[in-house]
Amino acid sequence: MLMNDQDAHLYIKGRWVVGQAGTLDNIDPANGQRIGVVSLADETQVSAALDAASGSFPAWSASNPRIRGQILKKAAALLRERLGELSEALLLEGGKTRADASGEAQRAIETLNWNGEEAPRVSGKVYSGIVDGSTRYSVPVPLGVAVAITAWNFPAVLIARKLGAALAAGCTVVLKASEFTPRTACAIVKALADAGLPEGVVNLVFGDPVTVSEQLLSSPVVKVLSFTGSTHVGKQLAGLAAKQLIRPVLELGGHAPVIAWSDADVDRVVAVTAPAKFGTAGQSCVAPTRYLVHRDLHDKLVQALVAKARSYCLGHGHEESANLGPVAHARRVRALQELVDDAVAKGASVETGGAKADLPGFFFQPTVLSGVPRDAELLSEEPFGPIATVQAFSTLDEAIELANAAPYAFAAYLFTDSMRVRNEVVSRLQASNIGVNQTAPSLPDVPLGGLGNSGYGYEGGTDGVLAYMQLRLVSQST
Repeated sequence: MLMNDQDAHLYIKGRWVVGQAGTLDNIDPANGQRIGVVSLADETQVSAALDAASGSFPAWSASNPRIRGQILKKAAALLRERLGELSEALLLEGGKTRADASGEAQRAIETLNWNGEEAPRVSGKVYSGIVDGSTRYSVPVPLGVAVAITAWNFPAVLIARKLGAALAAGCTVVLKASEFTPRTACAIVKALADAGLPEGVVNLVFGDPVTVSEQLLSSPVVKVLSFTGSTHVGKQLAGLAAKQLIRPVLELGGHAPVIAWSDADVDRVVAVTAPAKFGTAGQSCVAPTRYLVHRDLHDKLVQALVAKARSYCLGHGHEESANLGPVAHARRVRALQELVDDAVAKGASVETGGAKADLPGFFFQPTVLSGVPRDAELLSEEPFGPIATVQAFSTLDEAIELANAAPYAFAAYLFTDSMRVRNEVVSRLQASNIGVNQTAPSLPDVPLGGLGNSGYGYEGGTDGVLAYMQLRLVSQST
């Protein structure tokens, strides 16, 4: 089938097909304009995707890991040649600035390439035998069909991370990508297909999230689920997966604290964290959100953070001056406004921003609030937008208590030159990804996993590939 470049369709058993459950408009969040449509899978097409993944699993799982790795690396090379196309998709449908779009596209390429290199390196262990003449060894074997469900905030990186690890492990995949960023998903799947991926190994569907997820996770052929998204949805999917004993890997919400100890360099704190706080309009589960600042530095940090927030130029990614884009859709704007209004009603002060920007599309002003009371929803609910709060503390115990007060435990940041403070904070923080005097990026070569309401399981590194494998223990005697 010939595809309209502006539209996104399904990819099932090696063919692009139009979804039979209707279409949704693909909207540019920076101006609210339609840039194409995404067609949605009906029940029979979801079943066909599962059948294709199941049917292709025996041959793919038995293929030489080096061959699997070569396909991933070739796909990465093709995407590198098509960097402009992938970046443009991220800019238009993801609301990215040009710099953010290009940066994410390159991270996705790096992720596919790294997993391609890792594919032949994954191995088991040899153990000594229990009795003379016996040996024991573990053999990593692919689990089977994987379901990957991805969010819209970093669609290229999330898809590359899940597909890269699953394919390196020898699993086949049904990818249910976000309807908000469908062209990004199509671009990556097309690169894999053009790189020689056998038909049926990766299948792409879009559709009603609840309906499609329930159908996918009720299938007996599915053995592993990888999901990135909200904690609320993650818990629902975990419940569905449990019924079929599907192994889940969940990367969920975050509400990252930034602890600035009394010896912190305020300018450095703001310079280091602001790109992570306001980049991608703050729509990141590792975005710094709650600035916890020693009382001696509180006012100075508020002033510096406000100045930084006001320095951003909001606009469409095609505008050369724009360095901050929109949030994903109108519902996000409403949710952010409700969080700000609740905090203000309970006594918080808006230092800057605090409302929808007077621009077309879904822009929310870079916002800094101080004096936010502990009962404000903003301190317990992940804002997922360009909002930062600043709270003062006097003691290290108080700082750690505030940092651990949110129900999430993904990322956290600390700024200090004191080794004693570093050691104590790192040992007591409830967080799985901690940056000390720097941010803590998620890169393909190391494992990263959620904790508590932020999920469980690992993505990245060898552990990320092993998440799609079972270690088969073999004990034998001569």
